[in-house]
Amino acid sequence: MAQLTDAFGWDTPDALKEWFRLSGATEPLRACIGPLPTSGAVIVRWTADRPDTQVRTLVPHPDSYRIAIQLEPVQSEIWKDNAPVWSGVIGANRFRICMPGAKGRWHRMSGCDIVNIFIPTATVHTMAATCGQDLEMLSNNWFAPDRIVMDLTQKLLEADTLAGGWAPQFRDHLTSALVAYLLQQHAQLPEASANSSLAGSRLQKILAYMAERLADEISVVELADACAMSESHFSREFSKSVGMPPHQYLMKLRLERAREALIDSNARVIDVALELGFTSASHFARAFARRFGVAPAAFRQLARHSSDELCSIAA
Repeated sequence: MAQLTDAFGWDTPDALKEWFRLSGATEPLRACIGPLPTSGAVIVRWTADRPDTQVRTLVPHPDSYRIAIQLEPVQSEIWKDNAPVWSGVIGANRFRICMPGAKGRWHRMSGCDIVNIFIPTATVHTMAATCGQDLEMLSNNWFAPDRIVMDLTQKLLEADTLAGGWAPQFRDHLTSALVAYLLQQHAQLPEASANSSLAGSRLQKILAYMAERLADEISVVELADACAMSESHFSREFSKSVGMPPHQYLMKLRLERAREALIDSNARVIDVALELGFTSASHFARAFARRFGVAPAAFRQLARHSSDELCSIAA
């Protein structure tokens, strides 16, 4: 229990509630759970039915990631280091990873229903190390729709009903599942290790080779041949340098390129899929939903809706 409270200076539940009060949360908090016995995570849900009249300073949380989940739409303005980064409506069922020690301000201009999950950086990095991942940090994403994150959040909130007296252990395992998913989808890995024989210009050359051939069927044997390595040696050195196997990196690259195409072009979903090496629309849709938590067509609609909101504000 001391792991999280020491990191924040939260020695009592009142100190935790004070953090939320300073950040603009209204009392009473709908849920204030933790620290959990193993992960040290804290789960807080708060709601408001009217706007906040003040611009609030977000108090840093230097030793924990904060996963902010919007259960309902909220209209807000957000500043980072005194620079405006958002003004408009954040849609329901979206989440954001907030970095340890991050500073900023926000102004809530509507009611809200928000869940904050604080996960100690030590918990995240220990899990990454256990799985052999050399993690630099989780990526600082913007509010994105993700069905997996939403499902896990709901189960964290409903654990007392679902697991009864086992709720703390149930929540700990759900937190581990959430961390594992975020590590898979949102890990920012260090630069290539100098100990890897696949580094520097050699690595950049093979990454460019992969990026230029996303529509083709690229085998590990082909990639290994391009580096004058055996298949097993190449796979091992690639994973050491990039943090994931070649086929997984290719899929990540294809899906990120697909996301850009869905936002920036009017191409049909099937055409985007085929141009990026997917064999069918259904194969593409399943892979895209696993990566981003929403189907391609729904993602395009959400992205354009958000863009329209920003344009109307700018006008």
